[in-house]
Parts: sequence; structure tokens; C-alpha cells
Amino acid sequence: MKKIILFIGCGLFCFLQLNAQDVACQPDQAFADSTQVVSPLPLDPSTGMGGIEAFPACIGEPYELIFTFRIGDSTSINGFGVDLLRAEIATTGGIEGLPEGVNYFCNPPDCIFPDTTLGCIILTGTPTANNTAGVSPLIITATVVVDGLGSITETIPGRIFTGEYNLVLNEAGGCESVSTNDYLAQNISLGNIPNPVVAQTMIEVSSDISGDFQFNVFDVAGKRLHAEQIQLTTGYNSFNYDASELESGMYIYSVSNGTGAISEKMIVNRR
Repeated sequence: MKKIILFIGCGLFCFLQLNAQDVACQPDQAFADSTQVVSPLPLDPSTGMGGIEAFPACIGEPYELIFTFRIGDSTSINGFGVDLLRAEIATTGGIEGLPEGVNYFCNPPDCIFPDTTLGCIILTGTPTANNTAGVSPLIITATVVVDGLGSITETIPGRIFTGEYNLVLNEAGGCESVSTNDYLAQNISLGNIPNPVVAQTMIEVSSDISGDFQFNVFDVAGKRLHAEQIQLTTGYNSFNYDASELESGMYIYSVSNGTGAISEKMIVNRR
């Protein structure tokens, strides 16, 4: 069974041949106006949030894993704000811990991510029989270019993005996960009443998983208009959203955690 891992919320892709001109990924537009730089975030061992352990690869089976990156226009180094020009990784050898048979490609193809843009990296391939099942830490080495300071090498995870990316490699037939979004879709359902909305609407969430999540509302251009932290418990959850300041039209709302997002459409009708 094919595995596709998408961050936080890329669309589904068919398995492609390992050729740079054929392999592509689309960054998750839900992060266009977010402060989160990489999705999914590394695993935080203290909270259990983030990470990629829930989405294993299997020997002899096609696999894909997509990271979304949001590159801002500035960053902080040693407590000082600096102008960020771009971030980049090598087109080969920039990710440690990949199983034999799995490679990576970027969007943009040169793996250079200019400031104020969204980009993505796709890991894709079929782990060969030469691999041994187990857990392999993934480490992405990036070069951050800042105005006036030149190039600085950082790793993800590392001093800025602490935590762990542990890629689980199972024997053939040992994979059940599909995608980050599919995983959430299998465990969370969203709806809002009423829809269309005049002013107030109730967001209803039925969840088979619990934890801290973020509720976002975006316009159709991908601009985030609202964000708040929510906590889901197993079973039925609901909370109110005030849409009275939105113009008539279509909006997207989502519930996300450190690894993925699930979204639905909301129509605002001022009549």
C-alpha cells in the first residue's frame, strides 16, 4: 500500500518515477500566513506533538513524505533580528537518514527557498530489500543566508527546531498509514452550523484523538484571518466562531496540529 505524507495539508499525489523532472510537491497553502516555519514540526518528546512516527515506510513499497517550508523575511540569531534573504539545501546529500531507495526533490527544483515564499521537499522512492527495518533519525541540513552576515548552516531538527524526526521503516506489509491529512480525516470530522453563515456559527468537531490543535480561518487567497488554540477531547467537540466581520463569500477553516490539517469550506452570506 502506498504511503503519502503531506504537511500540514498538501493534496494527494500519485507515485512518480524517481526523476527530478517528474517528481513534484505542492506546499501547504494553509501556512501562507502562518508563523510556523516547517510542517510537520519535529517531535517534542515532552508533549508527544509533531514528528513523523505515525507515518512509517515499508520495505519494497512506494513511499512519499512531504515537508512544507514557510520562509519569512526575517529571523533571530543570538537574540538579534536579521533580514533573511533565503534558505537552501543541497540538491543531493542534504538529508541524512534516508533509507536506500528513497531520494528527495524540492519545489523550487534548485532547493533554494527565497524569503516570503512557501516551498516543499518531497521524499520519494521504494525502500530496497538492503534496508533493515527500524527507526532512522532524519536530519535536514540547510544554509540560511542573511543580509550582512552571509551564510549560516543550520539543521532541522537542531538548535532552532528542537526535537526529533524519526522515520520508522517496517518490513513489507507493515504499513497502515497513508497521509498526514488522511490520518486526520480518518480520525476527525468537521462541520459548522449554520452554513451559510450570517454572523455566528458553531464549529462541530468529532474526534477519535485528543490533544492541542489550532483552529484557522483563511480567505480563498490563502490569507489567514483568524487563529486560536483549541483542545480536542475524544468524542464530540464544539465551539463558536464569530464571522460577523467577514465579507460575503467563501472561506476555508481548518483544524491542525504539528503534523497535519483537515479543512472545510464556510460560506458567509450577509443577505
